[in-house]
Amino acid sequence: MNKKHKAILWHVVRFLVMAGLVAYVVRQVEWSDTDGGRVAGIRTIALRLAEHWEFVLAAFGVMLLQSPLGAVRWRLLLRVQGIHITFLESLRLTYIGWFFNTWMPGATGGDFIKAYYIAKQTHRKPEAVTVVFLDRVIGLVSLAMLGAIAVLISAGDERLRVAQTIVVSFLVLAILGSGLFYSRRMRRLVRLDRLLSRLPPRHIVERADRALFIYRHHKAAVATAVLYSWGAQAVSVLAIWWLATGLGSRAAWYHFLLNMPVVWIGWSLIPVPGGFGVAEGLAQHLFGPSVLGVAAGPHAAAEAATLALAMILALRLVQGVVSLPGAVFYLARRTAVSPREMRVEMQSTDLVAESERRRPDASGDRSDLG
Repeated sequence: MNKKHKAILWHVVRFLVMAGLVAYVVRQVEWSDTDGGRVAGIRTIALRLAEHWEFVLAAFGVMLLQSPLGAVRWRLLLRVQGIHITFLESLRLTYIGWFFNTWMPGATGGDFIKAYYIAKQTHRKPEAVTVVFLDRVIGLVSLAMLGAIAVLISAGDERLRVAQTIVVSFLVLAILGSGLFYSRRMRRLVRLDRLLSRLPPRHIVERADRALFIYRHHKAAVATAVLYSWGAQAVSVLAIWWLATGLGSRAAWYHFLLNMPVVWIGWSLIPVPGGFGVAEGLAQHLFGPSVLGVAAGPHAAAEAATLALAMILALRLVQGVVSLPGAVFYLARRTAVSPREMRVEMQSTDLVAESERRRPDASGDRSDLG
């Protein structure tokens, strides 16, 4: 089976998994009011936001802060690699990536498009891809760190035990993994360098390894990036808390601070286009009737599942609208290369070979963009 057929098969599997998850989510939902109108269906729950528009407005307001915070973080991480871009350029590329991740998650991938623009202008593909990857990892670890605060606050709450376990486990694995990767002693002990040297293509893996390892000597930059991540993630938690409150949720803020990191970690790590079905299913499982404040009864589980689905869809809608400037920025700089071609090129080794020929000096390369 050649690469093309493998890629097609992989996409088919991803969409089949997504379809199965979406079908499961839909089956949990109460579509119409029942029990004489005492149990709200999806339409009734959704209409509550129209009555409480102030929560929607507040969610839109805080979500406007997410891209600027992410742009500062990404620019900071690029600077460690000797890649210097202006804040406006970082903001434009952050919006472009967010737009494609939100609106076209199954076809391209905004992270690859961000890396493509940086790689083309600096001829440093492994570094560009590595920084985009690291930016995502720092965001996930920062989420788990925020969730750990909620673990301390809700230590005695049995309703949140699953989320508490997942957050703590993810954080422990992240700490152990980073300790293994950035410790010279541990790398020698497990022969990590020898293992990486056997991974194809070797020259890309080695350059990506060097690009990641350099952050060992820039702890202040990484710590600052974590702080910006906390700001961006707090914005998202506030947004969905307010949207859920407008929909009728009675869950406390720390329920979202703990449960939403689990939802977003699953959203990011499970390879389903856009996380559709993953985010909704996790939300339905974590936000049960007792957490959301749904009255006990035979339809309580269905009403809670409906409310959980509504709040995730509301968040997706807000994110979609706020990310629309990314479409404008992309069209303003669009080239003959399509987003799909950008992804294919970033996944190939050709650009690396070209970068090695065109790059003047690996030790002193400083590229200023924007």
